[in-house]
Amino acid sequence: MTTTTIQENKNLVRQFISEANDQNYDQVAELFSADYLRHDPDAGVDERGPEPFIGALQRLHEAFPDSEVHIGELIAENDIVAFEGTMTGTHEGSFRGVAPTHKQMEIPGNAMHRISDGKISETWATWNFLAGLQQLDTIDESVE
Repeated sequence: MTTTTIQENKNLVRQFISEANDQNYDQVAELFSADYLRHDPDAGVDERGPEPFIGALQRLHEAFPDSEVHIGELIAENDIVAFEGTMTGTHEGSFRGVAPTHKQMEIPGNAMHRISDGKISETWATWNFLAGLQQLDTIDESVE
């Protein structure tokens, strides 16, 4: 894979995060392949197609209207782009059955994206929502 293609793949992931942060759901959907596969160990599901992910993103923004992902390190090799980052947001809507606390959370996470034909075709992502719920004072800090 050429350096140009690797850079294009990294730019695609940066564009995805930017559009998601701006809540541009139609633009986000255009960045995914029709047969996109999302592995979500937090929810315990693998979902096919961009629609389930867009729905999850919308629900996240309903609960945390100002939520944003901030990319820390971003690396790419072959058809994979991976990053570690931080998600921030203020809890203004119901989240996982928890009423709004109006508190801010900041949680770490990691994501790997496979790029095929200029589109995001597969994602593996984990975000530490346990830490987020602890920051919102909705669960005991001692829970591990």
